[in-house]
Amino acid sequence: MKMEEFNPDRPGDLVDPNTGWVNRRIFVDSDVHAMELQRIFARSWLFVGHESEIPAPGDYVTRQIGNDPVILVHSSDGKQRVFLNACTHRGAMVCRADGGNSPSFYCPYHGWTFRNDGTLHSLADKPEAYKNKINFEDYNLVQARVGNYGGLIFATFDEEAPGLEEYLGNARWYMDLFFKRTPNGAQVLGAPVKWVANMNWKYGAINFAADGPHALAAHGPISRMAIDMPMEALIEIAKNGPAVRMGNGHGCIFVPGPQGFPDWTGFDPQMVPLYQQTLSAGQISQLKNMFNGVMTVFPNLSWVHFPVTLSPKKPPINFFNLRVWQPTSASSSEIWAWFLADRESAEEYKQQSLQLGIQTFTAAGTFDQDDSEAWAAMDAGSRGTIGRQRMSSFQMILASEEDLITDFPGPGEAYHSTYSEMSEFGVLLKWREMMQG
Repeated sequence: MKMEEFNPDRPGDLVDPNTGWVNRRIFVDSDVHAMELQRIFARSWLFVGHESEIPAPGDYVTRQIGNDPVILVHSSDGKQRVFLNACTHRGAMVCRADGGNSPSFYCPYHGWTFRNDGTLHSLADKPEAYKNKINFEDYNLVQARVGNYGGLIFATFDEEAPGLEEYLGNARWYMDLFFKRTPNGAQVLGAPVKWVANMNWKYGAINFAADGPHALAAHGPISRMAIDMPMEALIEIAKNGPAVRMGNGHGCIFVPGPQGFPDWTGFDPQMVPLYQQTLSAGQISQLKNMFNGVMTVFPNLSWVHFPVTLSPKKPPINFFNLRVWQPTSASSSEIWAWFLADRESAEEYKQQSLQLGIQTFTAAGTFDQDDSEAWAAMDAGSRGTIGRQRMSSFQMILASEEDLITDFPGPGEAYHSTYSEMSEFGVLLKWREMMQG
């Protein structure tokens, strides 16, 4: 496909579902980015926070839905609500803090005040000044639809979008392995870490859906140190999938441990009976031998979970990193990253898990520095006049599309290798579908 063939009325044609070729314009073009905000981010269920961030009535955090600021609040009536962070009078943001607890939100321009359930409470002038010419109920904060799965709170302003459970579909079976594996589920270990990266948001979503070969090409030296395995063993387990397409653009890989790898490596031993009590037999079979679990919920929510140790004298411990790829421009993204753990885990285990996560998967973390450098290099090589006319290859799908695991216990399509590109290309197939409108 050549650049001159691009039709702005059919941007999805930039992804060829039959050949695996993808025009690099989708990663660098500002017109494509503007279309994404309207056709994908304004129509999808997007992650806005975890319920453990707003446990008490009045608790709130400020977040983003696409390029719109929003407030996620535990309202005084006990409901989880999401509002557009804009006064309905003139549009000024009514909340400028990252989080806190408040019964109301106040506009700094004219002093209009809104209760934390979104209703208009007071105005600069008395209502009588309007001589009954307007309906003040029309001035309540604009409220999104809100859904909660496993403590993850999603929102959408699209009234025609399917319900959250339908949107997640088969992904729910896999999400249970991370967020619903104990009776009380997971909790965040502090506020999100945020940083800006020179990359298109799709690089991260595709990578975590997930890309097998980059793990050792980009992360080889730190992988050998943090995981304490020879390179040959790491390559072998990286190739032995599975990679799963769940439908709706959701995808993941589950890298099993090598031969002789002990069950439940990196997990808190006290949690294992709770996993066995909560999960199905098929889910247990995947979790107990899971060396690395990486997943993306379309469009821009991802997580990674695996055991690391940065000291040869200490056993590996799992860290669990959740992140959102915020689409700030065609060539930049803001990454928001949280760390989580099972609520019932011992505090010592939680702190060790958090510390290892910070050292590996944050702005200054070893793995994230590798990825950010690679993604910035992809952006630099693709955004020029000639570069954006070139194609990115996902043609391993041609060799992998028939390589299904017939007895895999989970729903969706499971392929034998994390090198198959099937699960990561699934993100782009959903992108293509939504961009066609």
